[in-house]
Amino acid sequence: MNHLIVYAHPNPKSFSGAICEHLAKISKKQGNSVFVRDLYKLKFNPVLAASDFDAIRQGKTPKDIKNEQMFVTKAELITLVFPLWWTGYPAILKGWIDRTLLNGFAFKHSPQSGITPMLTGKKVQLITTMGASVTEYEKNGLMDAMAMTMGDNVWSFCGCEDAGMIALGEIPGATDQERQKILGELSKTLEEALTSARPKKTRKSKKSNKRKNA
Repeated sequence: MNHLIVYAHPNPKSFSGAICEHLAKISKKQGNSVFVRDLYKLKFNPVLAASDFDAIRQGKTPKDIKNEQMFVTKAELITLVFPLWWTGYPAILKGWIDRTLLNGFAFKHSPQSGITPMLTGKKVQLITTMGASVTEYEKNGLMDAMAMTMGDNVWSFCGCEDAGMIALGEIPGATDQERQKILGELSKTLEEALTSARPKKTRKSKKSNKRKNA
C-alpha cells in the first residue's frame, strides 16, 4: 500500500519532525511504500499564481504541481503532520493544498453537474501539535471548527474519507517520557488507519472442474 506523509515544520528537530520520522518507520515496517514530502526541505512554492492558472487553462500543469498530484494519486493513505499556527495550517501547507488540490484533479465543478469529488478511495488523517491545551480549544468550540475547516471541508469535499484530526496539546512543555508515550499512541492510531485504508481484496470465483450432466 502507498502511504503519503506531508510534513510541514521549519525545524527538523521539532516534535513534529519526530512524529513524521516515527510514522514513516512504523509504516515501512508494515511493508508499505512510504513517501514523505517535507515541504520546507523541498522549498515548495506555496503561492498559487496567475501563471499557474494560465498554464492549467492551456493544459500545461506546472511541473511542481503535477509532481505533488502524482504522489496524491498513488496514495491510499495520506497523513498530514504540522504545527497548529493561528488555528490553521502553516502557510506552506495551506499553499500546498491550494496548488495541489485543483479543480479538475481533486474535484470537478461544472454548472450542469455541480461538484464531483475525484479523490475517492483514499483516507486522510491530520496530526497537529499545539502550544495550548486541547481542553482550552474545546471550551470555545475551536476544535470542532478546525476539524471541519481543515479536514471535512477540504478532504471530504474531494471525496477522501476524513479520519479526523489528532491534536496534541501542550507540546512545548512535554517531557521526553510524555513525548515517547505520545509516539506509542500514534503507532496504534496509524496501524488502525493503515488497516482501514488498505484496499480490500476481491475474492475470485473458483471454476468448477466437475463436468455437467448432459
